[in-house]
Amino acid sequence: MNPLLQDQTVSAPTRSSQDEQLLLDILNEEHLCLLQVTELLSREHDAIVHHDTEQMGHLLDKKLPLLSQLEQWDQQRQQYFHQLTGFPYHDSDFARYISEQASEPVQRLWELITAQLPECKTQNELNGRIISMQKKNTEQILQILTGQSANITQTYSHLGQTSQQKKAALYTSV
Repeated sequence: MNPLLQDQTVSAPTRSSQDEQLLLDILNEEHLCLLQVTELLSREHDAIVHHDTEQMGHLLDKKLPLLSQLEQWDQQRQQYFHQLTGFPYHDSDFARYISEQASEPVQRLWELITAQLPECKTQNELNGRIISMQKKNTEQILQILTGQSANITQTYSHLGQTSQQKKAALYTSV
């Protein structure tokens, strides 16, 4: 929280309907973009679960530009707040501004955004954990197939080969 605003009300010196419309437009675009990201994350989850790497790549190609757009809308919202109030942007100050100064449609839209963000973050983290687990499993399978086990200590045979080299040679000769 901005220490300059602790005992002050964040307010716009002269809030016009034009200012209000600009904020409404910014929040609306941010919300629409967030909804698209959430939908893509859901589809990405399905693709991950079904091991559909082609679909995962396609969704990633769509998701990255949307995340960039989402960041741009966030920056525009922060700039709007700073230009309107003269104070640097802080989440708590913006939330207080919305609750004290903004119209009902802006307040409802902000509530939708703040409710959707944690859901989006949770789904993204879940997808990341699943991908990480799948990657780890794949690496373990590859280690087994190539005879490379992280838990095996290296010992040498009478020919000077490690047990891992012997296993790898066995698999490659088959």
